[in-house]
Amino acid sequence: MAMSSSTPTASSSMNMGGMGGMGHHTTASMSMPMSSSTGSSSMDMGMHMSMNTFLTTKYSGYPVVFKNLSAASGGAAFGIFCVLFFTAFAFRGLGFLSAYLEQTVFRDPKKFDLSENETTHHTHQDEKNVINESTRSTDMESVLVKKRDAENNRSVIAKFFAVTPSSLYRDFIRVILAFVSAMLGYALMLAAMSFIIPYFFAIILGLSFGEVFFHRLASVMEINTNNSICESLH
Repeated sequence: MAMSSSTPTASSSMNMGGMGGMGHHTTASMSMPMSSSTGSSSMDMGMHMSMNTFLTTKYSGYPVVFKNLSAASGGAAFGIFCVLFFTAFAFRGLGFLSAYLEQTVFRDPKKFDLSENETTHHTHQDEKNVINESTRSTDMESVLVKKRDAENNRSVIAKFFAVTPSSLYRDFIRVILAFVSAMLGYALMLAAMSFIIPYFFAIILGLSFGEVFFHRLASVMEINTNNSICESLH
């Protein structure tokens, strides 16, 4: 009788021990992902809290635009200051360059237009022949006038789709200028959003000096910078 009564007690204690071990294993397995998720969330929160949200003079180790562009010393910070200054200065210069090309180079076929240079050369040769042949001068002038009138009387759509190699070359240059200007402008915006005071003032000073310099240059060369392609991106 004593042996039979002790057997269920031992088996029940073994079952309870097994259940206890399973419970301990389950608790450990559940605690591991919770601890890892908590660590990642705290890391993300730490990274978020490390971002500047107000103007500060602390630049050490803070990346600007690029991951590896950061300053660990005052000399490195001054180097980034110079890079941002001259980038902002060049950004203003792109607006002047665009206006200069539109108002001087693109409008003068002798300087730029590839196809019209040959046409102009042939026109000069024809004019010499007309001078030698006085009897044909009146007819040649009338033909030129009619041709000019036909060009002016074309519709806007016809003029828009009148594509030549020279017009495609001009549009390609316009795309390059607009692309570079937009890229520099948004890069300067991201650098200013670092909220680091030296970098912020580098951008402001570069834009200010560039505005004064290129405005004076445009006034001397009689260039209207308000009509440039890059002006709309400022």
